[in-house]
Amino acid sequence: MKNIAKDMLLGVAIGDALGVPYEFLDRAEMETYPAKDMVGYGTHKQPPGTWSDDSSLTFCLAEAMVAGYTLKSAAINFIKWKNQAYWTARNHVFDIGITTARSITRLEDIVLSNDLEDFKLLKYEGEEYDNGNGSLMRILPLLFEIRGKKIKDQFDIIWDNSALTHRHIRAGISCMIYLKLIENLIDGYNKQIAYQKLEMIFKAYGK
Repeated sequence: MKNIAKDMLLGVAIGDALGVPYEFLDRAEMETYPAKDMVGYGTHKQPPGTWSDDSSLTFCLAEAMVAGYTLKSAAINFIKWKNQAYWTARNHVFDIGITTARSITRLEDIVLSNDLEDFKLLKYEGEEYDNGNGSLMRILPLLFEIRGKKIKDQFDIIWDNSALTHRHIRAGISCMIYLKLIENLIDGYNKQIAYQKLEMIFKAYGK
């Protein structure tokens, strides 16, 4: 399982770094300049091999889990990333979304107040604009926290974590679908069966 975790983190960073120069390009531009090689100095003017906030926050979450996962430990690492460029490729935060920036500022307030129950309440404050794919892009390490648990317990854990940066339930559901699919693949199912099992799980859960 240790090798799987390492491969996951490397896969996130490599795919992220491959895509950073192409961010915000439309379909026509991507067809003209397909992402086939590790290049640099595109959208964000970064050298080749530079990963983005997606990998940085993934590493922050992974480190929190190794140390003994809590919402606070993850939040503290996210704050260190924003304020100290923690786990960045080149000691520089060059891409941070508005929703993520505002959310991490909120996490700072919670940590300072030491009212840790507020971490659990974040998901109940979600509005439509508290959405996006940011939590989905950094959620992968949480697989090792939810694996083997009952589906309701899994979703509670996932939504709590997603809400650290993206509070809307839609973001939490997206993370849940993604992690359950990966869980099925790790359990040895091929991608077609893994997807079919995912469908059955969510149909049953929705009843």
